[in-house]
Amino acid sequence: MINKRTRGRCRQEGRRRGFVLIVAAVACVILIGCVGMAVDLGRLYLIKSEAQNYVDSAALRAAVLLDGTSSGLMQAEYSAAQSRDRYDMASRPFTNTVLKVSPSVDGPWYSAAGAPLKSRFVRVSTSVNAPMYFIQAVTLKSTGTVTAVGTGAQVEKRVFTEGLFPFSPFAHNANPPHYGLTPGVDYTMRWPAKPKLGGKSVCPGDQFQEVIDTAEAAGGEERGFIEETSASRIRDTIINDFQTVTRTVGELVDLTGGAKQTMLEALETRIEQDTDAFSTSYSDYVKTGIGNGRRLVGMPINDGGTPRGVNHRIVSIGLFFIKPTGYYGSGGGQGWCAEYVGAYVEGSNRKGVEDSGAWVVRLVR
Repeated sequence: MINKRTRGRCRQEGRRRGFVLIVAAVACVILIGCVGMAVDLGRLYLIKSEAQNYVDSAALRAAVLLDGTSSGLMQAEYSAAQSRDRYDMASRPFTNTVLKVSPSVDGPWYSAAGAPLKSRFVRVSTSVNAPMYFIQAVTLKSTGTVTAVGTGAQVEKRVFTEGLFPFSPFAHNANPPHYGLTPGVDYTMRWPAKPKLGGKSVCPGDQFQEVIDTAEAAGGEERGFIEETSASRIRDTIINDFQTVTRTVGELVDLTGGAKQTMLEALETRIEQDTDAFSTSYSDYVKTGIGNGRRLVGMPINDGGTPRGVNHRIVSIGLFFIKPTGYYGSGGGQGWCAEYVGAYVEGSNRKGVEDSGAWVVRLVR
């Protein structure tokens, strides 16, 4: 028979087991809730990261399209609207995106249709309602709002370790922003051996005796090329945007001269790399709209030297448009022309917002 003491011990043990079960059940509920909240919060964090990457990349894509025209503004807005980026592990499209532009990083901000043409800052914002599966049991909310803002712009660049074309045209005066050059006019990037006023070998924009005297002062062999003159280096600098020397606005540039056949071969290759190798002017190139930008090059513009012909100093970086395939000849008596466009934007297939100078697209906020 079970005595009273034994029965009491059994009842006590039963109560303990019941309590442990209750505690375990409650702990399981709390644990599941914590795991669920961690899953939902992790989901929010992931979507926040996806949204930020989206607005940052959209701002950069839009900023590179700005060129100081209403068409550039509208293309920038269109680029954001047509983005195929998605969030929630690429399962949902971004649908609530707003693009604004401004001439200043601090605003005011405008829609593309009403913005000043000189706007070079782009702000892209988005918000998404991320689905919540566990937190709603506590908060009664089935979604969580995630917002992101990214700001990109064309920012000034003065130092180049790569990307500049290996020729240096002459400035015509010391006055910014264009230093005497006129957009739409052809200027000399490689001078002929014996330039003459009125001669066909001198490009139209350089048909001034003072400019010709500047070219002559540098010496017959120094015709505008600014890199090493081995065949391999010529090809690398013309075709592959390679630089052997860092170029900085305000510092000196050496003219290294020469008129080697390799230059022509490399130049023709560069032209043929463009998906529009035949437009004869930058305006036609823009209208055609099929070019990939390989015929648009940034070149250091130098002051002609102090005294003239020596100590050439870079006053600006300008965007130039290379002539179509078949235009350039190999003879040492021929000058090579390129159309001056204006502001150079590194990596872009169009000119920049500002009138002149060198720019690069970066995130600024």
